[in-house]
Amino acid sequence: MRLDKLRRVWNSDLLPLDCMRFVIDELRERIHFPALEVREYRLKGGAQVRLRWNSTDTKVFDEVFLEKIYEPLAAAIPAHSRPGVLVDLGANIGLSGLFLERMLHFEHVIAVEPDRGNLRMLRQNLDQNISAEVTSIQAFAGAERGHANLLDEGYGAWGLRMGARSDYGIPVLPMTELVPHVPGGVLLKCDIEGAERQIFPDIAEWDEWVSYIILELHTEFFTMDQLQQALASSRYEWHLHGAIPTGALLAVFALERGALKAEPLQSGSDSRSHSRGAAAV
Repeated sequence: MRLDKLRRVWNSDLLPLDCMRFVIDELRERIHFPALEVREYRLKGGAQVRLRWNSTDTKVFDEVFLEKIYEPLAAAIPAHSRPGVLVDLGANIGLSGLFLERMLHFEHVIAVEPDRGNLRMLRQNLDQNISAEVTSIQAFAGAERGHANLLDEGYGAWGLRMGARSDYGIPVLPMTELVPHVPGGVLLKCDIEGAERQIFPDIAEWDEWVSYIILELHTEFFTMDQLQQALASSRYEWHLHGAIPTGALLAVFALERGALKAEPLQSGSDSRSHSRGAAAV
């Protein structure tokens, strides 16, 4: 294990003894002696997380709790405007929801995950660890209601995505059914392996209820230009927080909803209609 990884483990939310256990377990896994299955680790503040060592769970833990990819984005949300609800699309085993809830203290977490095994781990990682009400849903987020197959292209449990539509299979739910209409607004965390291309072109149908978006953009499926075109169709301005590396296949950043767009005067009257100009990002 590299020195920088050891440093991240020690500076993470793991309790000191569990830092040592995590390092030892990773070394054991690397030499396959013996093969590990589900292990539990304690976090500061009393939470406990469960990880499957024979899967990609530890990679998710590295991103969320060691690299802390969501921390600067969540920290940019002012305390006075924190949303009361988190809608976590592509919730995996619940670590992103747990991390964000520990920072922002939601009243309700809606976790949407298509894989049954991931969903089972998610419930264990969320239900006993946070005070917020938790609703877990096995589904894809998509353009319209239906069903689809789960597609595994060999990336493991953190890279599963929506496959072909089918008469049966996993439900596909539109954003209008997944995003609640609540006065305090919603933080939408979106990591849906390319299905951004399905939900963002219809952003005007749900933008009123979402105050902030933390987006993992898979540019091989939905480019930044296409995202900007989708945001241009929103009724609101959207402001970007975070950096998008040039040519990156994957970018994690936040979008903050701004003011309602100005409605230009109709010629010959004082009536107004919604502007569809470019969003400020």
